[in-house]
Amino acid sequence: MNINLLFCDTCSTAYLPPKYVCPNCYKVDLIEKKMSGKGTIYSYTTIYSAPEKFSFDDPYHIILVDLAEGHRITARLAVGEPSIEQKVELHKIEDSVYWFS
Repeated sequence: MNINLLFCDTCSTAYLPPKYVCPNCYKVDLIEKKMSGKGTIYSYTTIYSAPEKFSFDDPYHIILVDLAEGHRITARLAVGEPSIEQKVELHKIEDSVYWFS
């Protein structure tokens, strides 16, 4: 599964959609590029006491993923226990949340 990132054609900064203007240089020259959805875990935290909306999921893991293409995103780990430098792949996107397994 791919991840779509937006790149500013002026300053080459990358963003997750939705963005309409580059927050870095304020240009509107954003182009969409597909990333592989593969990466490694850079860091993670475990949520034991979640807000009410997510309490049915706790405990759950929030991970920082270094994508193979060199960008870092925040996501949830779908299954298992995380470890630093663990290889992960995009599993699904639900309500603007990226789920890796």
